[in-house]
Amino acid sequence: MQTSNFAAPGKGFETVSVTQVDSLKADAVQLRHVASGARILHIACPDRENCFCVAVPTPPPDDTGMPHILEHMTLAGSEKFPCKEPFFEMIKRSVATFINALTGNDITYYPVCSTVKADLMNLADVYFDAVFHPLLSTETFMREAYHLAPADPGKPLGDLRYDGIVYSEMKGVFSSPDGILERDSIRRLLPDTCHGKESGGNPESIPDLTLDALRQFHASRYNARNAFIVLYGDIPTADWLDFLGPRLDELAAQPGAGASANASAEAAKRQPRWDAPRAFSADYPLPADEETAEKTYLSLNWLLGDTTDLAFSARVSILSFLLAGTDASPLKKAINDSHLGANVAWANSLPNGLELTYHLTLEGSEPDRMEAFRKVVFDALREVASKPFGRDDVAAAFQQTVYGCNEIGAHYAFTNATNAATAWCAGLDPASLLDRAPFFERARKEIEADEMLLPRLVRELFLDNPHRLDIVLSPSATLEAEQEKELAGRLAAVRKGLSDADCEGIAKAAADLEAMNARPNTSDDLKCLPSLKVSDISPKPQTIPATREETGAGGFFVAADAMPTNGIVYLSASFDLRGLPEPLWEFLPRYEGAVSDFGTKGFDYAETARRRVSCTGGLSAFLKFMTSVDGQLLQPYLFFSMKTTESALDDALEVFRQAVFELDPRDPARMADLIVQDRAVLRSDFVQDARGTTRTHAARRLSLQGHLENVVRGLPQLGLVERLGAAAPEASYEESASRIEAIRDFILDPSRASFSFVGPDALRGKVRAAIDKWLGAMRPSGIPAVLGGTFTPDFTPWREGLSAALQVSFSALSAPAPHDSSPDSIALEVGASVVSSDYMLPEIRFKGNAYGAGLSYLSPKSTLVFSSYRDPHVAETLETMLKAVDFVKSSVWSKEKVDNAIFTVVKRFEAPIRPGAAVSQLLTYNLTGVTDEWLADRYAKLLALEPREVQETTLRILGEALPRASYCVAASEAMLAEAAKRIPGLTITPIIG
Repeated sequence: MQTSNFAAPGKGFETVSVTQVDSLKADAVQLRHVASGARILHIACPDRENCFCVAVPTPPPDDTGMPHILEHMTLAGSEKFPCKEPFFEMIKRSVATFINALTGNDITYYPVCSTVKADLMNLADVYFDAVFHPLLSTETFMREAYHLAPADPGKPLGDLRYDGIVYSEMKGVFSSPDGILERDSIRRLLPDTCHGKESGGNPESIPDLTLDALRQFHASRYNARNAFIVLYGDIPTADWLDFLGPRLDELAAQPGAGASANASAEAAKRQPRWDAPRAFSADYPLPADEETAEKTYLSLNWLLGDTTDLAFSARVSILSFLLAGTDASPLKKAINDSHLGANVAWANSLPNGLELTYHLTLEGSEPDRMEAFRKVVFDALREVASKPFGRDDVAAAFQQTVYGCNEIGAHYAFTNATNAATAWCAGLDPASLLDRAPFFERARKEIEADEMLLPRLVRELFLDNPHRLDIVLSPSATLEAEQEKELAGRLAAVRKGLSDADCEGIAKAAADLEAMNARPNTSDDLKCLPSLKVSDISPKPQTIPATREETGAGGFFVAADAMPTNGIVYLSASFDLRGLPEPLWEFLPRYEGAVSDFGTKGFDYAETARRRVSCTGGLSAFLKFMTSVDGQLLQPYLFFSMKTTESALDDALEVFRQAVFELDPRDPARMADLIVQDRAVLRSDFVQDARGTTRTHAARRLSLQGHLENVVRGLPQLGLVERLGAAAPEASYEESASRIEAIRDFILDPSRASFSFVGPDALRGKVRAAIDKWLGAMRPSGIPAVLGGTFTPDFTPWREGLSAALQVSFSALSAPAPHDSSPDSIALEVGASVVSSDYMLPEIRFKGNAYGAGLSYLSPKSTLVFSSYRDPHVAETLETMLKAVDFVKSSVWSKEKVDNAIFTVVKRFEAPIRPGAAVSQLLTYNLTGVTDEWLADRYAKLLALEPREVQETTLRILGEALPRASYCVAASEAMLAEAAKRIPGLTITPIIG
């Protein structure tokens, strides 16, 4: 712990307050820079992962996406760092554990995190200058926001098109029904606040934005008095003040305080309450040949109250979980039992600036069912409001809050810093969201003293609350064509108002922009950027001190030694799936879901769900493919993972045992409901996560692992649930239940089971005793642990298009590559990073205006994957991917370039290992043969790589791989049909067909 004497005299800071945060073992030190008025918070704690974050309130004035576009542009060059794209250049030369910027509805965040002090100071230097002194050039605006360009570059006097990275990104967002509904439910519920505007940018409105307006927006928002600077971690406060002092002194005379006050007032504007509910209807696009039946979303949305009343927010959080936290919760169960739709997609409360809202959405329905849906919801709420909640249910709801308050989770530094910034921007004490346990404890005491408190809250917030918005979002098979026609008409009107000379100027500007974007920074350009040195990073990789014990049945039990967990206990189990009969593979996802969605012996699913939430923070099963470090074995495992608290461990261990041993899928009505729900979810996911869909599809013929991953994660899964949904109910039920039972019984062989544990050392013996008892109840099956079936890799360069209602494309080019065990793998991993950052990103994002692109080397999977997403192009992108060899052959790979790429790989070794990740990593490493010595050897070889070895290895392997690479792209049918003119052999099939 530090003391409150932080701001030494003469540094220009004053200490405002110091708050002790016990859950973080931290002091939250609030300071003010006197001359500039800047506000600083340092969450000073013993965490080696540090964070620097600048948060700026940016309520949007309109739908043009000013906050979002400005977020992109600030990181594209600044006064101190005038090179092109310093953000992406710093990604290459950093071991950051988190580096990004995020635009919310009313706040923009600029956070960076690292475990290396020199690295974080470098990043903070670049970020500070980017936020307060960006260049905001015309060229950057054209690339990031939008610009006009010839639809056909060979016809400069012909039709026009809009290009731009944010424009492409938001076209992708606005083609998703989830994205449309998420935005409409907030914007139309809070229309008179800044949340009624589109901070990300509506594609229809983005072309209305001007660079002058954006520069004025920056001047009025991005100044020291309007910013909140949050620091986290173990870098001494005095060091941060030495860093910030001179930079803030320069901002002391910065204008804009009055405009900042206006912006703050806009962000603080509350929504006037309605005296009657409102309704809204809209459409979302489906392909012309896709059925629209039962694909409507029905949504009820309420404005609940004041987000800044943290005691109220705590009560709402508890109530939200009680209403719909599990499938057995009364509101969610009533909706599912009504069969008015396929699935409850959302049921949760959300903070939106100062307003707390609640959103309840049913997917897979029909427009004419809204009244029936509303009746089911209100009948259920009236029933809930008529009597107290069960004490056990309330206790279970509070049990769930422990994890949110105490868990040391992924991106812990980022989460704590941005939570503090969010609270501060809302006018709260910035430390108030760092430890919410006192507010939940207060709520617990209030509910114990008044058992009707929550039922009254149901009546007040839902039944008697007129500020409600009912939304019907329906599919339209003609909307996509209508949108394209409308855009074409708009562009035609623009073209009509231009002379041929104007169009030639537009074509030249677009070509000049493309040429500029294609030119890399020179070594002289990059001299302005701070650099990390190999000597700045740890000479050895992080490891997890652990103790491994053999179970005596062929498996093991491994436990982390003395890892702090804040009172949370983690347990994982793995079961070797080699030898699983081939007909069962496609049902593994059904089994994964069944573990969460069905009951166990003697308990139906509702009671099982209640028992689990009463003593765990989650229990799930998931499939994981691994390979041994020598590359000889493909190792598919079924993992079980659970977290609990020290006080609930006994009950949680019994719940874990029942999930593994006594899963009971024999519930016909439940099975029928789940098949309908799964079909709706998969139909949505395969389109909305088209990036994952194309990667899985493209790799399915390259290896046995790719084949099996396609069976369990790819489009065959949609085919399976479609088949089950179309079959006679009795037949699909019996097939599903019997296959799930067969998987359950198959894994219960003690030789297939291994376990990992992270938690207090004093509990290790209790957990090990329970595991020994479980193993004693299993029986050897005698089935060999070998993969059956036949599979022959196919390296034919397939070209496949998957059509869906997408306004942009998602593509993957997958090729065979060496395994992790190959001597080439380390150099190839670094080489892939060079290709990704120095070729794919400039060519496809900066030149092609896609939102993202890269090359990934998946060494355990023996696969290389080129990908792009939210990309306005198809054929051009594939051509770019296939020319990667030319880039490797012709470019100069300097020592600095390769060292920077090494840093991007070192990130995996430098990132802090949090308890939830540690329990899985311990199990995975021990199953695959990864030892501390293996990691140290690989790390040493990584740091010793020389440019020539990296370039030659990458060139050789890409030269061998690309002729055997398969390509898959998801896009609209029109985009694919156009691309087929340039891609020989491109087949086109619908994702949903």
